[in-house]
Amino acid sequence: MGNSYPGSMAAARWRTVRTELQSVRSRVLATVILCMALTLVLVGGITHYLRLVDLEERVEREILQEVSELQRLADRRPIDPEASLPDSRVPAEGEPFTDVDHLLYTFMTSTVPGEYENFMVILDGQPAYEYLDESRFRLDQPERVAVVQERARPGQTVIFDHELEGRSLRIGVIDVSVPGDDRTAYLVIGTDLSSQRQLITDSWWRYLGISAVMLVLGTLVAYFLAGRVTAPITRLREAAERITVDDLTQRVPVSRTDSDVGQLAHHFNYMLDRIKDGFDQQRQFLDDAAHELRTPLTILHGNLELMDAEDPGDVQETRAMLLDEIERMNRLVEDLLLLAKSQRADFVRPETIETGDFLRDAMDRLPALGDRTWRLESVVSGPMVADGQRLTQAVIQLAANAVKFSSPGDTVALGARWSTVHDDPPVPSGGGPRRFLELWVRDTGVGIAPEDQKRIFERFARAEAGRTVEGAGLGLAIVSAIAEAHDGTVRLRSQPGDGSTFTLWIPQRSAAAPVRLTAQPRQGAGEARAEAPVVTEPLRTVPSGVPGGKEPDGQYPDR
Repeated sequence: MGNSYPGSMAAARWRTVRTELQSVRSRVLATVILCMALTLVLVGGITHYLRLVDLEERVEREILQEVSELQRLADRRPIDPEASLPDSRVPAEGEPFTDVDHLLYTFMTSTVPGEYENFMVILDGQPAYEYLDESRFRLDQPERVAVVQERARPGQTVIFDHELEGRSLRIGVIDVSVPGDDRTAYLVIGTDLSSQRQLITDSWWRYLGISAVMLVLGTLVAYFLAGRVTAPITRLREAAERITVDDLTQRVPVSRTDSDVGQLAHHFNYMLDRIKDGFDQQRQFLDDAAHELRTPLTILHGNLELMDAEDPGDVQETRAMLLDEIERMNRLVEDLLLLAKSQRADFVRPETIETGDFLRDAMDRLPALGDRTWRLESVVSGPMVADGQRLTQAVIQLAANAVKFSSPGDTVALGARWSTVHDDPPVPSGGGPRRFLELWVRDTGVGIAPEDQKRIFERFARAEAGRTVEGAGLGLAIVSAIAEAHDGTVRLRSQPGDGSTFTLWIPQRSAAAPVRLTAQPRQGAGEARAEAPVVTEPLRTVPSGVPGGKEPDGQYPDR
């Protein structure tokens, strides 16, 4: 036990470090650092390489410049006509040089070599003059003199590199001659390349050192800034780690949503809200389904226990009752499967239908539902893209619901019209069409109480007036699912004793703009309608996706 605790602590710390190294913050920081390092190295390397190239060119220019200076000096009269040199011939004032020794001496005394230069004069094969500054390199070494004499060419300027004792020199050998003097003379100009290259190399290493320090400082600053930028991602990851099936309440704190990361956290929270709603709806759905299925199963179990197997009459009566309960369970399961399928993208299969033919065909099916006064009170024509079978199913379901809450002889009417809406209800998401098909089923039955109008679209929910009516309370939920699948909605207008009018609002779409289908789960019918507002002039609810309580321009047919 005593050894396992430190080991577990070390393992935990290592996991923390490994997680941090694999985080978005660390990866972004590593990418930035790598780009910065490569940029600094490339910029510094190219800059110093160009300095080396410039050094080579500059040294050659300086040598040629000295040649030009010597030529200009030779074209002028001597600086000191009174100079006394052994065996020299001093020209008269205004005359050109006639002594090569005097010319080179004048050049050596009037020209100062640069910091990394030195001059030497070779006269008749022997060094004659040279700057002997202790800080300068020597050109009169026998090896260098031999190489100079070997490379020298009469009437030419020769430039070459020479290395001796670890020092690299750029040497220029200029042949010097004056009229009337046959002696061989060369002006040797040497430039120390090694020292200048070493300066550039030292500058390169200093640059790397300073860049490394600045890179470390930049890394610290970038680490801090990246931490602030990626903090929502870190919180998102931590929240995701804490989320389980049993706890979907975790959310990512979002301080601002004007950045991509903030938007990501915001949409992540929104996604969790939808997932939580889906789980809640699923649990509620399963609870309701279990409750509804428990009753027929209890009836089956109880009747089988009480049945007298020796009594044929009791057996026959129990059999009929059980078959009836099994049929009711079968209808319930089919409705549940239909509602589950409504969450799928292929729940509706849109095609172009003719609205007039659709209404007449649907009306032909309705009289078989019950002894009512059936009426087709408004017919429109025109094509639209929709799933005709699903819309027929919704109309039949609304008509069957009207039959349940009305008496023989009451009127049940089917109608439709085109409606051009302005601000209410709003256009569906995505800037959809502003023309809707209003498809209504109206009855003169008992109506629906205001307190029930918010809940009748929930699964397994029924109005108080329908407690004794056969059914599981899934019909209106199916109608709502069909409307939502068409990007539409369902509206209810009802008063107790005055009947009810259910209206489907279906957006008109052409073949070029088919019904928008997504595989994303929609909001549960029950929850959406439980939060919908109720407007009381006259009483109506907005049970689905179109908010607000106003009716569109125009009146319902029964007003």
